[in-house]
This record gives sequence, C-alpha cells and structure tokens, in this order.
Amino acid sequence: MKKRTRILAITAGLIVVLIAAGVAMLPALMTLDGVKGQIAETLSQATGRPVTIHRLSLSVFPWLGIRLDGAVLGNAPGFGPAPLARVDDARIEVRLFPLFNRHIVLRRVILTGLRLSLQENKAGLTNWATLIHGPKPPRTRAAAKVEAHEAPAFVLVRAAGLTVRRARIRYHNARTHGRDTLSDLTLRLGAIVPGRPVTIGMHALLKTMGHPPLPFRLAAQATYKAPGLTLAPLHLWVADLVAHGRLHVLHTATGISAHGRLVVPPFAPRPLLTALGLHYTPRDPHVLKQASANMGLHWDPSALTLAPLRLTLDKTTMTGRITRIAHPLLYEVHLAIDHLRPMSYLPAPPPANAPPSQRAPSPVPAAPAASSMITSLPLVAAISCGHLRIHGLVATNLRAHIRSFAGHVVVKPLTMALYQGRFAGTIKAVLTGHPRTWRVRGLARNVQTSAVLRALHLFPEFSGALDANVHLHGSGTKRAAIERSVSGRLTASMPNGVLRGIDLDFVAKDPKAVAGAHRARANQGTTFSGLHASATVARGVVHMNALALHTTRAVIHGHGRVILATKSINYLLDVALPSGFVIPVRVQGPAGHIKFTVSLNRLFSDSTHNGLGSTLQTLGGALKHALGIP
Repeated sequence: MKKRTRILAITAGLIVVLIAAGVAMLPALMTLDGVKGQIAETLSQATGRPVTIHRLSLSVFPWLGIRLDGAVLGNAPGFGPAPLARVDDARIEVRLFPLFNRHIVLRRVILTGLRLSLQENKAGLTNWATLIHGPKPPRTRAAAKVEAHEAPAFVLVRAAGLTVRRARIRYHNARTHGRDTLSDLTLRLGAIVPGRPVTIGMHALLKTMGHPPLPFRLAAQATYKAPGLTLAPLHLWVADLVAHGRLHVLHTATGISAHGRLVVPPFAPRPLLTALGLHYTPRDPHVLKQASANMGLHWDPSALTLAPLRLTLDKTTMTGRITRIAHPLLYEVHLAIDHLRPMSYLPAPPPANAPPSQRAPSPVPAAPAASSMITSLPLVAAISCGHLRIHGLVATNLRAHIRSFAGHVVVKPLTMALYQGRFAGTIKAVLTGHPRTWRVRGLARNVQTSAVLRALHLFPEFSGALDANVHLHGSGTKRAAIERSVSGRLTASMPNGVLRGIDLDFVAKDPKAVAGAHRARANQGTTFSGLHASATVARGVVHMNALALHTTRAVIHGHGRVILATKSINYLLDVALPSGFVIPVRVQGPAGHIKFTVSLNRLFSDSTHNGLGSTLQTLGGALKHALGIP
C-alpha cells in the first residue's frame, strides 16, 4: 500500500514538473508573430476596424503575461486616416491555472501612452458609435440548444486593478468647430470583483478652445448591475468648486443614457473664472462672492437636461430647467429668478489714467468674453423675475420669452409691472456687431412718472399716472452709450398730474408778482389735467414738439428739448389765459437745478397789439355802417 502511494506521488510530481517545464518552454516554442497576428485579427473582428500590433512579448509562469509595445486601432470610414486609438505600452497579466477552470484572475492591466481621437462630423455621426453595441437579440431555441452543448464561457473572478497613465483624449466636433482635449490623464480602478463596488480615481487637464488648461480630479465608487453602472458616491474637484452626487449610466436597446443628481456646496466663483481664463472685475466689488448649485441630471445622445435645477449667485436664486439639444444645437431654458441686478456683473471700465503696461495683452491666449459666448448660442428661453433692476429702473413680476440665434436676440412678449403700472412690448437686439444695436417697442399704462424720472436721474418735477407709446432704437449696452445713441418717437398722455416747482395758476393770476427767473420750489406745484405730448428722439436729444395740458386758470402749450447725456432741459411753456393773453414761461437747467423764467415783454407786446387791433376793428365797423356797407 505504501509502495503504491509512493509510486502515485512520484508520478504526480513528474506530471507537474513536465507541465511546468512545458509551460515555461511555451514562449520559446510558440511563434510570436503568429500569436500577434491572431490577436490582431481577433480584435479587428470584434471592433470592425483594422488593428496593428508592432511588438508582442509573452511570459507564462506563474502569471500569463502579454505585453504590447505599440498598438493601433484604425478609424471609422469617412473620418480620415488618423487612427481612433493608439497605445505605446499595454501590459496584461492573468493567473495561469484558473484558466483551466475557465476562471479569469487578472493581476494587473496597465496602459501607458493611450491616445484617443474622438470625432463628430457635420451630420452628427461619431467615429466611435459602431464600437458601442446594444444588448444581444433574443436567442432562438435552436441557438439555445447549441449553446447548451458548448463549453461554458470564461468568467471574470477578480481583477487586481486597471491603471492608465499619460493618456490623452481629443474630441473634435465638425458641426460646432469645437476642440476639447483631456491631457496628462491618469485613471486608476481598484480591485474588480463581480458584485462589489470598484474604486475609481482620475485626474487630468481639460483644454478647450480659447481657454487655458483646467485641472480637475474625480473620485467615485462604481457598482455594476444590469443594465447599467452606478457611480455613488461621486466627487468632482475643479479649481475651488467641489461637486458631490450620484450617477446612473444605463445601456439599453435604445443606446446609452445617464441620470443622477449633483450638489455643489457654496464656493467662490472668481477663482473658477480665473482658472477658465475669464479675467475680469465686475462693476460691483460685492458680487461674485458666492455661488452654489443643486441639480438633477438626465443625459442621452440627443440631449442633456439639468432639472430640477436650483442655482444661487450671491443673493440671487434661480430655479427651473436647462436643456441642451445636440442636433441641431439648441438650448432650452426655463428659469424663475427671485431678484437680479445684471448691471452689477458687467465688467468694470478700466481706469482713465491707467498706464499702457496695465493694458498690455496677456501672454495667455484671450478667452472669448462670457457675454459673447452666451449671446452666440442658439437659445429659446422663458424667464420670470420677481425683481429686476437695470440702470436705476426697477421692474417686478417680469415675464419674457427669448429667442437668440447667431447673436440676434428677440424678446417677445415682454411684460412687467413698472412703478404701479404695466409695460408690455418687444425688444430686438443684434449683439454680434460693434456697436451692438437694439430696438424697443411697447405700451406703458398707468406708470408713475415721478418714480421713472427719479430712477433715470432726470426731472422728477412731473408726477402722475402716465400712458405712453414707445418706439426707440439705439446702440451700446452702457448707460452713457445708450443716452448718446437713442433715437425714435414717443407719445404720452396723463389724465391728471402735478408739475412741481412752480404754480402756473398763480403766474396766470398775477404774472407781475413772479416776473423774472426763479429756482424751482419744492413747496409749489401746478395741478393739471388732460396732458397730451409727443416727441421725437434723435441721438440722445428729445425734441418735445407738442405738449398740451389744462389747469384751473389756463391752457398750456409747450415745446423744447431735453439732452439726455447732460440731463438738461430747455423748454418754453405758453400759459394761455381765458382773456387771450399768453404768458411765456421758460424752463431751463440741469436736473436738480431747474429754473423757471417768466417774461412779461411778450405779454405787454401782445397787450398793446391786442388793444390797437380792437380799436381799429371798432372804427372799421363804424365806417361800414356809415357808408351802408353790409
């Protein structure tokens, strides 16, 4: 018995030795060129692309190792001769003995110098689409019987990890002419065991057109469960921005899609803008201090949607939905904003006495201005804002539908509450040329005039509920440029109101008592009714051609002009008395320093003229009567 056992042990040992020796000699016995050709052919059949392997080396015991020194995956037809993928060095090590049981135990997979060239043509087709296949079609009974008699497939039991080093991924979109690059990319996957989460770590530099490289870092736990992959928790770092959340990636019959949620805790936006190459100082030094976001995310090849979306910027909160449609490119925006002061975020003008050195161009290529990037996007938006402040004007309950294509913006309809009244109209703007041009048409109803004039730093001497028809056009976005360029026409009416600073009824009653020039007095005013006015505007000068209003003692007509840039007025009011006499009142001066001048010279000349005329008329009548002339 002992002898038999000893013989069996010796025999088994010899077999193991022979197997080990055979395995050790396997690389020498195998033709590496043949193996290289078989691997290239297998990969080519699997991808439908030509595959080239420059050099192949093998190791066998105790790990089956394959090393590829230079491998190339060809591009899809119609995308040029450049390869889709290239790798300088690829190493794969598999434990040998588990393979006899069709178990795959990977020690490591290392890819060094991976380069991917991803392309999208003008028709929206990509050069990687054919590499992504949907789920297999349902099997027939005959196919199932054949597969039942086949040997079972290999099963991945464990993989120690995957490392990608010094990789670069380029993306070129021929439709949008966009070019993005991920460089210096390092990707590490932890141990891969079916049914257990896999640790993912990645860092790279993101380079987009016109912007400096932007470093970012990603960390996540990945869990696969058919039909998709879940990344939770997911962490992303970009400059001072940190995002947390979860993402579900699905692979179904209709293709790849993803959905999830991202939360961005409060962060300082200025370092992020600097990292993006957007160097600018806002007019208001107290803005761009803090921002945050909380958003749902839905993606498929046709569109990306952020909903529900909640953004905060300083003290402003925005909620709603943003969708980016891939083809044709279009952004759909639905936002509700609580309050906003957009002019505070415009770039501050450079100091007038800044030396030329401070205005020298930066060695870093200038990034496109954020405003020009936004206005050039194809956009359809529905915006509501509870409180909006622009150039001193305050509007509430604003509703606007916006369409923007190639820098041409149309806001129609536009409605808002404006100083106890309403405004409804349209705005058209061309934001691609220089200077930028705009056109406003609308109707104002029951707007409190004094509040509007005070907000515009004009003449708050008028007060009352105004109805107006506005047709204006001009250029520029800064206040000074608007005031110099605005042109068009205005008509207005005011059922009742007050002209503060002078009592025209007292002027009509006793003109001699107020003769001469007087500053506007806050304790004086003229109550009027039935005001009607029309004006033309030419390059910032308002020519008020016709004004008519009624007081208890007179009918007043007027004409003159207002220069918006200097906030100055030169206007003549003719106070017509029931007796037929007209008292001229000149209104002059800049805003805040208005003077009223009552001239009696014309009054006396009109009085003399009217008296002489009356006398001649009486004499003429008597002469006709004497001569018998009817």
